[in-house]
Amino acid sequence: MSLRTLAVIPAFNEAQTIAGVLQRLREAAPQVDRLVVTDGSRDRTADVVRSLGERHLELVCNVGYGRALQAGILYAMRRNYDVVVTLDADGQHDPRDVPRLVQELEASGADVIIGSRYVQARSYSGPLGRRIGQATFSILTRLLMGQRIYDTTSGLKALRASACGAALEGRFLDFHTEVLVRLSMLGFRIAELPIVVQERTAGGSMYSFVSAVAYPVKTMLFIITGMLDASLRGRAK
Repeated sequence: MSLRTLAVIPAFNEAQTIAGVLQRLREAAPQVDRLVVTDGSRDRTADVVRSLGERHLELVCNVGYGRALQAGILYAMRRNYDVVVTLDADGQHDPRDVPRLVQELEASGADVIIGSRYVQARSYSGPLGRRIGQATFSILTRLLMGQRIYDTTSGLKALRASACGAALEGRFLDFHTEVLVRLSMLGFRIAELPIVVQERTAGGSMYSFVSAVAYPVKTMLFIITGMLDASLRGRAK
């Protein structure tokens, strides 16, 4: 793997799982640098990361998944990494997929590779409300992008530096469906790679009944805003 790569791991109250994620990532991808962004955690997440001697950003308050991820990506861009891989801190992602995504990025020439739970291996189910939302946004990507993305909410992605830079220009992004639509409109190539995701065994999900209602509305607003922004930037060029 020739591309200089940073794995960015946003973490909110993941003291029970973060050590295992980092250890498995060290073993699976020793050539990949690691950065944990502790997003105002109220438990010992930051203490665990510090005790392991891992590179980390400690946010003083909880700013949310999207902005925590933006902080990590900005860190990578300022240090001239070629690729950023994002993955979750809850242990659901298999760190062995990290080098697979980077290798696929190199081989395919794509700008973004999504680790997809649904494109081929569809053993992961998840809550019904989330599955309905996922299917809806998957169909929406086909309408807006001319390409169906089966797993629009995957937290496991590999992005080239150029795609990271374009994503960071959209301050309204949550790094799911809306960023994919935006990058596609700006001419970036997006592909999926099948992965298997484990069910969460510790901690709590950021999804709730309230978020199941609010998230689709917020995402639609982000998509509309992102499309307008991408369209204006395209015209400016």
